[in-house]
Amino acid sequence: MALKASPDRGTTGRTRGIIMAAVLLVAVAFFAWLFNTLQPGTWHYYTDDVSMKRLARDSEPRFVAWEKASALRTSLLPSVDCLQPAISPDGARMVFTRESSPGNQDLFMARWDGAVWGNPEPIRALNSKFNEIGPSFSDDGKFLFFSTDRPGGLGGYDVWVARWDGSEFAWPQPLTLMVNSKFDEICARSSANDARLYFSSNRPGKSLTKEDEALPDKELRKKWAGTDWDVYSADRIPVGVTNRAVERAMSILYSLRRNALTDETVMEKLGGNRKTESAVDRGLAYLAKSQETNGCWVSGGRHHEVAATALALVTFLGRGERHDRPCRYQQTVAKGLAWLLSQENRLTGDIRGRGDMYDQGIGTLALVEAYGVTRDQDVYEAAQSALFFNADAQNEEDGGWRYKPKDPGDLSVSGWVIMGLKSAELSGFRVPAKTRAGAIKWLKNVSSGENGGLFSYQARGQRTPAMQATGFFCSQLMGLPASTPKAFEAVDFVRKSEISLADIYYAYYGTLCSYQGQGPSWREWNRKMQDVFLAAQREDGSWPTGGGLSAQMGPVVATSLITLCLQAHYRYVPLFGLGYEPPDRPVAGAVMTEDDLPSVPEYDRARPMNELNSPADDLYATPTRHGDFIYFASNREGGEGGLDLYRSRSIGVTNSPPVNLGPAINSPADDTAPALRAAGFTLIFSSNRDGGGKGHRLFSSSSRIVFPQYDYSVMPSWSWLWENYPTLLLVMILSTAVLAGWAAMSGWRRKRRRGVS
Repeated sequence: MALKASPDRGTTGRTRGIIMAAVLLVAVAFFAWLFNTLQPGTWHYYTDDVSMKRLARDSEPRFVAWEKASALRTSLLPSVDCLQPAISPDGARMVFTRESSPGNQDLFMARWDGAVWGNPEPIRALNSKFNEIGPSFSDDGKFLFFSTDRPGGLGGYDVWVARWDGSEFAWPQPLTLMVNSKFDEICARSSANDARLYFSSNRPGKSLTKEDEALPDKELRKKWAGTDWDVYSADRIPVGVTNRAVERAMSILYSLRRNALTDETVMEKLGGNRKTESAVDRGLAYLAKSQETNGCWVSGGRHHEVAATALALVTFLGRGERHDRPCRYQQTVAKGLAWLLSQENRLTGDIRGRGDMYDQGIGTLALVEAYGVTRDQDVYEAAQSALFFNADAQNEEDGGWRYKPKDPGDLSVSGWVIMGLKSAELSGFRVPAKTRAGAIKWLKNVSSGENGGLFSYQARGQRTPAMQATGFFCSQLMGLPASTPKAFEAVDFVRKSEISLADIYYAYYGTLCSYQGQGPSWREWNRKMQDVFLAAQREDGSWPTGGGLSAQMGPVVATSLITLCLQAHYRYVPLFGLGYEPPDRPVAGAVMTEDDLPSVPEYDRARPMNELNSPADDLYATPTRHGDFIYFASNREGGEGGLDLYRSRSIGVTNSPPVNLGPAINSPADDTAPALRAAGFTLIFSSNRDGGGKGHRLFSSSSRIVFPQYDYSVMPSWSWLWENYPTLLLVMILSTAVLAGWAAMSGWRRKRRRGVS
């Protein structure tokens, strides 16, 4: 007779079925995970066996394998010292640093012809007697960043930027204190889309004390000389949010004065010497003794006390004398400035006194510069009011100025007014756009010649050396590029006349336009000018007025103008760049004026990139064009030798831990300054590996994209088995348990079927 099942036997069977299904589900999920985990990608790597080792499953974005680095194929001689290469966005130009003379680093450019790099040529528009290092291109190719220790920055090496004017990179200006400091800032590199600037600095990682701030720049840098180099970044902000242009201009001007007057070496590089400064000292002493008891100075002509006083004040200001701080001639400047301010009608800005628009133009210039030196708000209000008077006095038809307001212009009076307008722009004053446009119109009205580079007193009027120099200088102030046919025509006329006391007016404006042009014209002019004026100075420090127009000036005006000539190398801002070397012949094609140039980039406060920095030196941070990696050099522990190249993956707003590129790229020597081209698959860098540690050459390496290829016949290595033995042991235990459970379940089912039957 067949046995009947107990009432709960069906329920027990269903429970066991549910448990079995759950076990199977867990087993399927586990084996799916196991299958994914134990794919060949977990024991096959992307690697070049020396520099990278990444699991295939972690290869997004795809990794590359670098070829063994080799010396760059170029016509450069092996012994040439080549540092800090930078590649243009189109990959066709390379700029690097090289020693052009003992102790002087300059920038050089080489061009790619499709196979090799050509002979390097110096970038004459940017190099100077100071050091220019660490070049780099902006992502849009409109700017060239570099570092220099020339006067004009905040101290030490500062980051400067030059703008492309249609034919070359020129018009360099320093970045502001948002990036630069009293310490060294080098190796600036712009990110993809130019949204961020990377650079390295040896500034202290903590705030300076009041005692530190009071130290001279050299002493401050000496105190913190042991600080390591770190990478910093600064985000770009829209141009015009702040008035950084004024900060840059004032930095250049007053840094030139400060450095020249405190460092004899800087003075000599700029074009001065002990003899010229001694002559300036005697000239200032004469002017101080010639001051009237009420604070003014008197000219040789009638009723031009305002002009004479203003010129004397500008001469003292040019030497760094001021009314608001202790200095040798503080009282002299204070009395003169107080008298000048007393002559102005604050309501209208009229500062002519008993004179004419000559006095108005020169008086405005003195007020503007007094504010630029001191930032005295009372002086600011007086200067701004005088500027508005000048704007109202402009002739509306021709755009010039003459003796009375609204008169048809002449170049002599207009020259002083235009000089004041430019100085006002550089000092942060508001100059009406209509006034500036009118000044440019006036200069066109009085220009002639084949290229418009010849100037006369009035339209179709007499052309004299003095008016030629005045017109040329004013055109430079209004943005005339030095490489154009017009500039070449203008400077050629200026150089043909001799410097003499018979025409101090010409000598003054000739000095100004020659200084702005820099190059051989300035060096030749400066030498001749100094020879003439040093020989002619009197025992009391004054200069004779000579004949002609100069005789009408009187000794105060003549001495002021000649003293300003001897101060020119540190007294004025070189608009085209300190050390600018014009081309041998005019540049063919259109060259942009200053107004047409792209605005200098502005940046927010720089901050250290702690994820890249170490207790060692971290330099040359270079982002890829796509912004996915940052390459840099560091001598941190764990490298191949001295400075090694590293890279870090950019992840959002942060970066992954840096990875050494390994011996395929690095060597026991110093490997520095990475530059990338061909979408990042060609690496160029400088290394002293072949020079016994003495000189650097350029090296390059190409990379190849690595693709995953699984070979299922290849079994994992013993090291992989050892690294993953817990997982494998768990697999064995669970597999045994599942098999045992399956066997037990199968046996129970067989017994159940026999019992039921």
